Parts: sequence; structure tokens; C-alpha cells
Amino acid sequence: MEIFRPKQETGPETRRSPGRSGEGDRRRGTWRDFRRAYPGFVFVLGLGLFAMIAVDGWLLVKRVKYNQDVKSLRDHMSQAERQRSDLIVQSEQNKLRIAIELAKRQAKFDKKLHLNVSVDSSRMYLTREGAVLREMPVQFGPERSPSESSDSLPAAIPRGERTVADLSETKITLDGGTQILSSESAQLANDSTAIPPGSLRISIVDMKAIKPNLNAGMKVYFY
Repeated sequence: MEIFRPKQETGPETRRSPGRSGEGDRRRGTWRDFRRAYPGFVFVLGLGLFAMIAVDGWLLVKRVKYNQDVKSLRDHMSQAERQRSDLIVQSEQNKLRIAIELAKRQAKFDKKLHLNVSVDSSRMYLTREGAVLREMPVQFGPERSPSESSDSLPAAIPRGERTVADLSETKITLDGGTQILSSESAQLANDSTAIPPGSLRISIVDMKAIKPNLNAGMKVYFY
């Protein structure tokens, strides 16, 4: 039985010249062709680009407004008040740096079992005498600044040394009120539920793994 094959055009206009026989197919579609072929993808791409530009613009406006507010406040200060405020800011920054470095040093040489929380790398470690027994990813809740229009207390991720004050099946409460919560998901990255301001969250697998080793009074170092 003869198999039907479509006839191919072999006219002079469809053949490549002998001098270009070694070249590949260089035909490329235009942007107009791509846009017509994938209108949904182009729309989503444009929407994402617009959203990024809008967020950048909003951050720029907030930065300009913040700088203007700072300048306005400083213009209404006397020279002595400016110097005093600068010294206070510098002193607070130095205190924070000292607390972080001290926490790192104490965590490295602490002979007892303790927890280390690296805020910059979003990791928590169960450690003893510098040996890491378990490494865990961490999610942080937002920080809440004091506001005159709200009765909510300010909340921030702590720095320095803290102590375990209370334990339950789903959370670790530290002195000062900071809480380390457990996610209901085995994979922490899959949990998109909101985290209370100033709190931390680890996976339920990590919580169950470290829970038998925890006790009230255990040190937790944030740096």
C-alpha cells in the first residue's frame, strides 16, 4: 500500500544558495508575532513590570517624605538639640552592634545546649559548644513601630540574649514576650499564613525534633 506524502515545494525561491548551505535556519519571528501567539503571557509580563515600577515609585516617594520630615524636625532644633540627638542615635546603634557581637561570642562558647537565631540568614540552630546539632529555616513576622494612633505595643525581632520562659506543643515563649511558633506545614516555605509581629516560625517537623531538648531557662541568642 502506497503511503501518501505531502508534496514539498522545491522552487528556486525556497532553496538556499550553495554559498549559504552551511548556515542554520536564521528565520526569527518578530515581537509582533510573539505578542499575537502568546497574548496572555505578554499581558501577565506587562502587569508584573507595572507592579514592580509602582512599588519602586511608592518606596521612592516614602523615602523622599521621610527625608523631608527628618530635615523639618532638625530645622526646628537648636544646635545643642541636634548634637544631642545625633549622640543618642549613635549610642543606640553602638549598643545594638555590641549586643549582636556579644550574642555571637556567647553562642560560640556556651557549653550548654542552646538555640542560635541568625536574623540575616533566616536560620535557627540547635547548638552546643559550637557544634551545630540541627539547622532550621525560620520565618519572621513584621516589626511594629510605636504609633500615636494605635494602642498596640511595638514589636520587633530581638537582638542579643533571651531565655526560654514557657513551652507548649506549638510554641516557645521567650522572656520579653517573643514567641517561636510552629507551622502546620511540614515545608515552611509552603506556609503563607500571617505571622504575628515580632514573632518567629519554624516548621512543625523541626519543632517536634527539638522539643524534647528544650527546657525553661535555656538560652536563645539572636544576632
